[in-house]
Amino acid sequence: MTKDENIKTIRFPVKTDEKLQTIANKNGLTKLDLFIYMVDYFYKSKKDPRDLNDELLKNAINRKTDNIVAFIKTQEQELLIPMKKDSERIITVQGKIVDFFNHHILKYNDAQKAAYAEQTKNINQIAKYLSGLDTAQYDKKTLKSRFSEILEHYIQNREQMGMLTKQVEKDELIRYVRNMLRNL
Repeated sequence: MTKDENIKTIRFPVKTDEKLQTIANKNGLTKLDLFIYMVDYFYKSKKDPRDLNDELLKNAINRKTDNIVAFIKTQEQELLIPMKKDSERIITVQGKIVDFFNHHILKYNDAQKAAYAEQTKNINQIAKYLSGLDTAQYDKKTLKSRFSEILEHYIQNREQMGMLTKQVEKDELIRYVRNMLRNL
């Protein structure tokens, strides 16, 4: 024989019974199951069933929210604000580096470009001068060689002339040699 566990009864108004039946139907429970779950809920949550606004829950949520806000403020004070200040200092230092670079390094580079251009100009002038010297040396050698040929021609023809050579032939040789010298 099984013993009936449902030995207790509760008397409540009909209006409350209608509300209880509506909630039970809505959740797919019997009135007895709904009542058992309600008792377990209030027993475990330690909530006051008379508190319709659920102040305990609100207080718990507010405490949790306050803890989260306090944590965020602590993180802001310890991490975010110092990081922001460090970032601002880094940006300031980088700006100074860029200004220094623009003022000194670029000025130095411009001076180096000007010096390089001046050196290039001087080297080109030296190369031109050396080329002129080389040409002059070549011209000097050529001039000596041609002058030597003219002199040899004069000496050779003069030796062939004797005392009996006519003055016209002597004058012709002199004129020829002078003409050759002029054409050098």
